[in-house]
Amino acid sequence: MKTLKKGSVLLVALLLIMSFAYAQSEQPSMFVVHTDNVKFDKMAKYEELSKQLKDACEKHNVEGTNWTAITVEDGRYVYVSPITSMADLDNSPLGNLGKKMGNDNLSNMLAEMDQCYDSHYDYVIHHSADLSYLPKGYSTEGKSTREYHFLYYSPKNAAAMKEAMAGIKNVYKTKGIKNGYNVYHSGFGSEEAYYMVEVAGEDTTSIAMGGKANSEILGDEGKAALFGIIQLASRYDQVNGEFREDLSYYPSND
Repeated sequence: MKTLKKGSVLLVALLLIMSFAYAQSEQPSMFVVHTDNVKFDKMAKYEELSKQLKDACEKHNVEGTNWTAITVEDGRYVYVSPITSMADLDNSPLGNLGKKMGNDNLSNMLAEMDQCYDSHYDYVIHHSADLSYLPKGYSTEGKSTREYHFLYYSPKNAAAMKEAMAGIKNVYKTKGIKNGYNVYHSGFGSEEAYYMVEVAGEDTTSIAMGGKANSEILGDEGKAALFGIIQLASRYDQVNGEFREDLSYYPSND
């Protein structure tokens, strides 16, 4: 896993985000996302090294960095870290680890990880708190499966799309839907503008059942609000992922 540096080439990819280990009231608003496209025959080795990296950080209680890990069935390993501003991209997230375990040791570990994938990329995304629906009592605890819905749109429809996203949230709120969702917006490093809706569940079956139950409650009003979004979208995509606590790192004081 490489770290984002100033001047890096930021490639476009589907956004696969995550379950963040923060209380909803403390949810950061900006994140840097790093993705490694791991080769299938190297996955076991890659995970072994990724766990070694996490263990090293925990052993030395490295501060100044943390990440949430997500895996996708197509071989993507995604690491998400909160940032306060774009200036944070100039920092070296693993710099403190290198000082504690030795820069050569860290470089060797990262070099081994490099052998497990042929490409990787970084980009920035933003949490849209005003468009996310998080009803009282809603929690993602115990829900490691994620379903991500990508709604791409052209610049001319930016204002209308945001209004439509707010509209579906209002219907959810009016109908008293119990299941919440988070909304994220594309940022620096994306060729296309999009909103990503994150739905959490114990597994894909529970997410599907929850969606069916929501549709019944939302009724025609919900269908109309959803159609308002779909007609503005230039394209749509859905991706499933898994939150990997065993590969995620948070300092003991976080």
